Amino acid sequence: MVRLRAKEGFDPMFAFLSAPDSSDRGAPEVRIAEPKPADLIRTTELGSGISVEIDLADPERWHSVTVQRWEQADLDLLELLIGPDAVRRLGELRSSARSSLGAEVSLDVVPTGPWQRIAVIDALDWWLQLPLEQALLDAERAVAQVRAAASLRPGPLRQQLTEQALVLARGSAAGFAGYLTELADSASSLPRALFSGLSRLAAGYAILGREVVDGPDNDLDLVAAAWSRLQAAVRVVPTFKPQDHSVSYRLSGEPSAGGAVVSSSVDPRQVRARIVDTDVLTKEVRMMRSDEGSAIRVMVPAFGPSLPAAVISDRLMVRLVDSRSGTAYEPVLLTLRSGRAAESLGATMPVFTELVPLRGAPLEDLRADVFEADNEAAPARTDTDSGLLRQRRAQFVLGEWRRAAAEARLSRGVKVRNRRLARLVDVLSQTTADADQPVFLGGPSPAEIVRLIDTADSPAANAIHLWFASSQGAGEPLVAELAAVYAGR
Repeated sequence: MVRLRAKEGFDPMFAFLSAPDSSDRGAPEVRIAEPKPADLIRTTELGSGISVEIDLADPERWHSVTVQRWEQADLDLLELLIGPDAVRRLGELRSSARSSLGAEVSLDVVPTGPWQRIAVIDALDWWLQLPLEQALLDAERAVAQVRAAASLRPGPLRQQLTEQALVLARGSAAGFAGYLTELADSASSLPRALFSGLSRLAAGYAILGREVVDGPDNDLDLVAAAWSRLQAAVRVVPTFKPQDHSVSYRLSGEPSAGGAVVSSSVDPRQVRARIVDTDVLTKEVRMMRSDEGSAIRVMVPAFGPSLPAAVISDRLMVRLVDSRSGTAYEPVLLTLRSGRAAESLGATMPVFTELVPLRGAPLEDLRADVFEADNEAAPARTDTDSGLLRQRRAQFVLGEWRRAAAEARLSRGVKVRNRRLARLVDVLSQTTADADQPVFLGGPSPAEIVRLIDTADSPAANAIHLWFASSQGAGEPLVAELAAVYAGR
């Protein structure tokens, strides 16, 4: 293990090196990691065997950087991520016995702009349980990716990333252009923050258009035309007052627990955000005994009235977990029902549902674990599992904080934000026993949120906890987040 000396103000990171001829061929040859555990992390594959993790509580630095095979890695990219000196020294240490002696390596932690933004967007796409326009999120991901590619020297990786960005941009072009057209038809003015964000995305699409060498691109041109129309149709205003409505965190119509109905909690580690509905104070997954008693019907509410993409909804599964033994039974593919099919099951919104064999286990001893087909994480045994409860709090706080940050950006003030945060503290008081303890790994405590509400000065607020700077810089609100607040969602 090698200790990496970070710049002043940052904690050190550690590099774990394995020899190129290691018997464990599945292990990465280099992994640089932050020693502190965190709950809101997500891995992003960048190419040539290099992947990064970002912690949404501290997005101004990498949580980890992994190199699967050093000789196959694009060192130009690696230098952008950790600095040329660290790359040179790690290369030397890989072939030196001194790598086991705790040598120090200087780590360049200067923010890497679009590369961090790519990782932040990927992490928010997984964790952020807010009603976002997916086309806007994917458009921003494409723009960040082409700008990141431009920082590389010409070569295969730069070409690969640019082509991936074009695929993303084309795939989201219809939704992005449709959103711009809808605004042009319905809005007389737009707040400056949202207009600037949309302008940045449109400019990114123009950059992508210049990468097309075989003539005009109909998808990208669609966005350019819609953007021109919006510019001519609306005026830009400095601020916007978001709707300040009270939020209920309990699902309406939740069935009471009883002999025929048992509920389980969704684990946000197992299924990405905005697919199924979640609520920090309730259990969302319903298990109802069928008429014959040998099976149960599992029902999970979909996220809002808009149906998720088939590529995701067709991969959602459920497995029953015996809370006594920890045994996870054979998983079953869930089916998305909407309209009359959902109403016939007593649901007013789209639901994921299926009959699942009981296999002789008592219903009251089972937990229904909902997960995506390619997710290999082990299921929690019970709904009282500390990691599960902490992760649900983390996702909930993330959503409220990101919404509050977007409201503050649009209104250019903190009053609406502080009212939302005050309600957040009230909810957290029902789920956490100690106001001075962090709500999740990497997050603030309720007491620190209260201190933020009472602090008017921004630098002083950031000094209370790293979390309060997490929506700045690489973590600034997505255009999709600003759009959701503007739409009053």
